[in-house]
Amino acid sequence: MPIGLNELRVDHYIAFVGDAVPKGYTQKFYQIMGEEPVRYKTGDTDTAEFSATVAFGANSGFKNIPVLEPDEKHLYALDWGPRDGCRYFIKIPTGRDRLGLDEDMDVGYVDNLLSPWLAPNPLFGFWLVETMYPAIDAYNDVPVTITPQVFFYGKKFEIEQVTSLEVLGRLKAYKDGRGGGQPFRNITLGGVHP
Repeated sequence: MPIGLNELRVDHYIAFVGDAVPKGYTQKFYQIMGEEPVRYKTGDTDTAEFSATVAFGANSGFKNIPVLEPDEKHLYALDWGPRDGCRYFIKIPTGRDRLGLDEDMDVGYVDNLLSPWLAPNPLFGFWLVETMYPAIDAYNDVPVTITPQVFFYGKKFEIEQVTSLEVLGRLKAYKDGRGGGQPFRNITLGGVHP
């Protein structure tokens, strides 16, 4: 079951797992220091990600969304959904297909039925840290020309690396299953929520 955005709170401890974890974040623990809501719609910046319309039966090509890259002290937890009838394919980090099957990672997609823009499906959500942002390709299934648009909702968490030897000892005791210890959550970066 995915970690819901409301299950992670200030003062919780986390560790990053998965094959997309950037080098500087491996084997470390972090504490959530603060949080605030995030909302972004493609096209809200000066440079629109989908600046051209997409004809029926055509693709937009993968468009990078670097505005969603957190700075080094933040973690983003985002759910997303489109408003139109396009099928959206996502790469997180850019260049790495997500949502597909183990053997064929480029077959998975999201549309406005699977994850509607006003109520995005948390099963398709993802986590991002510094150096990570998604790239999205829209395939137009609707018999009209469309300017693709995707909505992102979630939270921005302020994170701080744990340096206290006492706290690190408790976190490692919990991780190793030695009883007691300080509980923490594993966060799978780039992929869908763990």
